[in-house]
Amino acid sequence: MVDREWTDWKFTREDLKRTPSVVACGWTVEREELDRAKACGLIHSASRKLQLPQITSASACVFLHRFFMRHSLKEYHHYNIAATCLFVACKAEESLRKLESFIPVIVYYASKGNRKAPPGTTEFEKWRAVILRTEVVVLQALCFDMVVEHPHVVLINLCDRLGLNRHLSQMAWSFVSDCMKLPLCLVHSPKSISCASVSLASRVSSAELRGGLVDDSWLDRVGADRGAVADVAQWLLEFYAREAQSRMTRGVADGAAEAAQTPISSPGSAASPMSHVQPSPLSELK
Repeated sequence: MVDREWTDWKFTREDLKRTPSVVACGWTVEREELDRAKACGLIHSASRKLQLPQITSASACVFLHRFFMRHSLKEYHHYNIAATCLFVACKAEESLRKLESFIPVIVYYASKGNRKAPPGTTEFEKWRAVILRTEVVVLQALCFDMVVEHPHVVLINLCDRLGLNRHLSQMAWSFVSDCMKLPLCLVHSPKSISCASVSLASRVSSAELRGGLVDDSWLDRVGADRGAVADVAQWLLEFYAREAQSRMTRGVADGAAEAAQTPISSPGSAASPMSHVQPSPLSELK
């Protein structure tokens, strides 16, 4: 059965090349994806600090991806929309938080710990105005549709059906959470996203920890779309690769800046190490 709530917001990869940010504002597809991922990263960090259910965090990410299909990143800063989408998701998922506790957490993570915004300060009032002003804009962009089917829920049922061990289940859950940073929820169904996460978890695990998942034959048993599963997995791996490259580039730049301030007789600083997932090729999934 095809889920109505998902198909009502279904887009294609080509649609992501024609978003308002790309068409009207000169963003590249890659830059928009990175900004969306940063915004979702803020949502995830703030949600953990606020002790919100992961479903609330996931809903906020979905709202954000849907919002930027109708508005540009030039018009609305991604951190402002991340904060507003999380605030809206708290209401939608009945996990309310007061602005007095919500805003200081948002400001802390948005500024990477460099700013504080206790109630009564100018910084607090600025963010309060932004959230309350953009809340209406977000709701209108979403057509007041707050219903979301999450791959997390599908994954729980999938893990139970396949009898996955704790290691694989937790790793698959981590992949699903990372998928929420990307606009995968606009292109692929929750089922395809959850199946791709299980497939990746099994591929990066040792043979001893895979349990009964020695190959991907289980995809046929659960009625998964192999082409969609392969696309989700490849999309996520490509994102990991770009993210790792970005970290390495920033590390080199930081090292160069520090070296410029260091006497010649002192050794220069090295770039911070990086690591990323590199499972086996996914072509056989198709």
